[in-house]
Amino acid sequence: MPYEVKWSQVKYHKEIYLFLVPTLILIGLFIYYPAASGIYHSFFRWNGADISEFIRFKNYTDLFKLPAFWQSFKVALMLGVFNVLKMSVALMTAVCIHRCMSARMQFVYRVLFVIPMVIPGLVIVLVWRTLFFEATNGFLNKFLTSSGLFNVLCKMDAIMGWGEVFKVGSMPAWLGDPKLIVVACIVWGFPWVGSFAVLTYLAKLQGISKDVYEAADIDGISWFSKFTKIEMPLIMGSIYILLVLMIIETIKDAGMILALAGMYGGPGGKATVPALFMLRKAFLEQQMGYACAVGIVLTIIVMVLQKTLTWIMTPSQHVLSRQAKFKSMVNGLILRLPLFYLISLLTVVAFRNIPLNVNYDREKHSSGVMVITYHEDPGPLTPAGKFYKSFEYFGTKYKVPDDTVTAWKEAAKQAAIDADKAAGKSDGTTSSDISIRKQLRINAGGLLDSLTWCLWCVAIGLAIEFLFRFTANALATAKLRWDEAHFDKDAAFKRLANPWIRAWRFTSNGFLRIAKHGFIWGVLFFAFLPLYLMIIVSFKTNQQFYVAPATPTDPLHPENWQTAWDMVMPNVANSVFVSTLVTGLCLIFALAAAYFFARQRMPMSAFVWNAIIILMMMPMIANLVPLFRLLVDMSLVNTLTALILVGTASGQVFAIFVLRNFVQDIPRDLYEAAEIDGANHFQQLWRIVLPLSGPVMGTVGVQTFIVAWNDFILPLIIIRDASRLPVMVQLLRMAGEYVKFWGPLMAGYAMASIPIILLFVFSMKLFVRGLTEGAVKG
Repeated sequence: MPYEVKWSQVKYHKEIYLFLVPTLILIGLFIYYPAASGIYHSFFRWNGADISEFIRFKNYTDLFKLPAFWQSFKVALMLGVFNVLKMSVALMTAVCIHRCMSARMQFVYRVLFVIPMVIPGLVIVLVWRTLFFEATNGFLNKFLTSSGLFNVLCKMDAIMGWGEVFKVGSMPAWLGDPKLIVVACIVWGFPWVGSFAVLTYLAKLQGISKDVYEAADIDGISWFSKFTKIEMPLIMGSIYILLVLMIIETIKDAGMILALAGMYGGPGGKATVPALFMLRKAFLEQQMGYACAVGIVLTIIVMVLQKTLTWIMTPSQHVLSRQAKFKSMVNGLILRLPLFYLISLLTVVAFRNIPLNVNYDREKHSSGVMVITYHEDPGPLTPAGKFYKSFEYFGTKYKVPDDTVTAWKEAAKQAAIDADKAAGKSDGTTSSDISIRKQLRINAGGLLDSLTWCLWCVAIGLAIEFLFRFTANALATAKLRWDEAHFDKDAAFKRLANPWIRAWRFTSNGFLRIAKHGFIWGVLFFAFLPLYLMIIVSFKTNQQFYVAPATPTDPLHPENWQTAWDMVMPNVANSVFVSTLVTGLCLIFALAAAYFFARQRMPMSAFVWNAIIILMMMPMIANLVPLFRLLVDMSLVNTLTALILVGTASGQVFAIFVLRNFVQDIPRDLYEAAEIDGANHFQQLWRIVLPLSGPVMGTVGVQTFIVAWNDFILPLIIIRDASRLPVMVQLLRMAGEYVKFWGPLMAGYAMASIPIILLFVFSMKLFVRGLTEGAVKG
């Protein structure tokens, strides 16, 4: 731990503050100032130029009333949930690679997985958009048709009532159908290993001692028990970190959706996420103040969500001490399951039983009466094929199935008849049968009854699960005690020496080895498929592509690469220049700042550290609108300098966090020996910290370079000159052309991927070593 320096001792260590000056200038100017400007302008009707009118909270009130904004969060949460499920593929892949007995095979698999993992995400999106999701000749539709899955989907469509999304004789338009655009945003990138999750899991798994596995083999633990009892608990920290980062990144990211569905979020805006909604308001509708309000709300929601997830996944010390007193069954029931169980069950039951068309009558609240207003206005066809009627609930229109409407009409009719009878009419007729608007008063106790029924369902579900877990735990405890009482060591060794049992174990282990390698090669096949298609198509003409898109054809056309070189080479040079400078500056400034925080606890250092940590939760895209105006005022728009400065400022946040942990672990004896020899802080940083930080700096440098290389949202907005565009923006422009030449287009995608692949292949050992030495701590 760094020792504390008091204010009276600052004069002896004042030069260490110089280590923090570049970081404070860059972060304060390009992150905190835009954030403060965004808060200020969120109270104005502001177009970013000549219109600036103070309107107080009108932007926020209008935003909260807008259903499209909350719909964007619904889409983001849906994508986040599926992205969490996608992490299981990377986890299973890492476990299978780790279980390989041969160190050579482990190395081969790591090298093979590096290539598809480091292909820029934008390139993968564009390949899927152009080759897989195309309606007539897309590979996804061809795969569904040839495998017979399309007929299965058609039958499921007829049964589930998806609205003929999958129909015999008609290929689905994945990016052109409002019902499929969100599905396309989930499916793209299969098998979803295009991240650092595999190497992160591998680095943590390699830290498990072999003695643990040997003891497990002696005890006869199965392969699944090794995963649940040994590997899963030891890598749970990394899983939690990646889980939180995945959910947060999904909510605040707009790049992949923009590349796949466009600025408007696909047909009908069905794939709009909050960040994309903000960009559309700012740069298409020129509502800068409104966009700033969106950014502030997005920041608050992301921070609250991150804190909530951290609280759920990291129990406090009080809870941990209580865990020691209870069985594992009670722990899971109390600490983990109820929140998700309650939310899911309450949501399902409430939406199933509480009518959404209830329009609360404020004037009759005291008498416990609610009013349902029915409109004879059939809505559009739903996926289930039923007509919907519209209702209003607190001023918001909803759609309700017509079978529910029929039941309410009958209830309304009966209520009107009863009212007429009470008024003296005996013929049983009422004019309300043919009225366009009907009103029905129901007792508010119906809503209370529905809520009570929901709570009873939750209580019963929890009781059943408690009994199930209690029974399972009791049986497991009884079996363990019986094994301890009846364990015969000699009989166990005789059983292991039985040739039939040995043959069975040999056969089962062989089957597991085949299944393990088969799974790895299956994931590799689908992971390499976009790269394979990219290379194959890059040597074809358009005619050859339409005839045989997935197989090599003669003659080859290497001139496509020359054409692509002419189109993207200046942009590749721009990306190399920007990414290299961002990486170098980020490492220099971040290492100096990490030394400041890890070496000594200076006055005000805790405040500055907390200010930097907050930036890890802040979605940088939320500050994009005021940042754009800042760059305009500084005359940095349409310059590579803006990309370098902003990239260095944003990249330092994660770099300082990682490097501080490493520098803090350097033995204090080295610093004390250097001080005895008369070394100042600059010399200690140069001669002690820098040589020992090579692996971790390599890891941070590779990640920083890849992030800078893949960035295209900021360049897309601030760069106007085509000759200054980074390669990612140039690829996006090429993919948006109406007339496509498939060969040069795919060759351009490959050229944008080759530099990053070569960088990661040559630095992979350094990257993995940095992970194992503390770059990612769980």
